[in-house]
Amino acid sequence: IEIPKGTVDKLEYLGGHTLNDLMEAEMIGTQLALTENKRPNCTITLPEVSESTIGQLIYMLEVQTVIVGKMYGINPFDQHGVEASKINSYALLGREGYEERRKEIESYRKAGSKHVV
Repeated sequence: IEIPKGTVDKLEYLGGHTLNDLMEAEMIGTQLALTENKRPNCTITLPEVSESTIGQLIYMLEVQTVIVGKMYGINPFDQHGVEASKINSYALLGREGYEERRKEIESYRKAGSKHVV
């Protein structure tokens, strides 16, 4: 997708480039900034985008999360934020026994911002 030439002076340099150009420049810029500042970073390249390769990537990241959690002395299978997220999902999807939490969530959402990004 080509980025149209615009009227915003500070963004005019993007006009004529593609979204792919933009994403690649952001990737290279991030890699270089991290490397020059001696920060660890890694690029993962898949041979193709398919159910198999995406599944392998997700599995690798899940295993990596377990290993890093253990290295930091964190039980990666017992995180309060994860459990709270599950409970909230149960409530929102109408699972029996979570009716009161659903009411709390609905009240929270009504009071929240109208602009969510």
